[in-house]
Amino acid sequence: MKHLLLIILLASMACTASSQNFEGGALVGLTASQIDGDNYKGYNKVGLHGGAWVRRMFTYTFGGQMEIRYVQKGALKRNTVDDPTYQRTSLHYVDIPLIAQYIYNEKVFFELGIGPEILISAKQEDENGELPIPDPKFNRFTMSAVAGVGYQFLDVVAVHFRFNYSILPIRAHPSGQSYLLNQGHYSNVLSIALYYQLGKN
Repeated sequence: MKHLLLIILLASMACTASSQNFEGGALVGLTASQIDGDNYKGYNKVGLHGGAWVRRMFTYTFGGQMEIRYVQKGALKRNTVDDPTYQRTSLHYVDIPLIAQYIYNEKVFFELGIGPEILISAKQEDENGELPIPDPKFNRFTMSAVAGVGYQFLDVVAVHFRFNYSILPIRAHPSGQSYLLNQGHYSNVLSIALYYQLGKN
């Protein structure tokens, strides 16, 4: 319930963002994620994300966008007949993506940016139920890089496809070792979202 209330609060912030030079709105979508470094592969952990966005166009083809989002990430290892073990990591973040947008044409645009992230809760489970979070703990603050493409299919609605990858690790390796740029575990996320523009005539 508290996560739903957070989404509603973030979306309501977009109502105050509209002015002569700015446009804003709400967003809602799905994530498919994994954690690189935990030995479980595949975008198996499905989650939600939603929030608010504000954009300003600097030229006809280039703009900047800031978002405030609630995002569910993590990892999932499903049990099978041959392997009954089950592992699920659920991570809940508030992030603030800062995005540069290039408008290719009236329908298609490309995105590139970064996003600081704040961890608000973490949970791990196995086939027997919830587990205490082992050391090393998940980092409270981290950062991701963002790349994506969007399609404006209605005047006030666009769909965004994005890839997010951690610039900073979400936790250290349990062994304590690090290897050059590999300093720990990293979030690896694919997402799709609908962006609705509020207040457009």
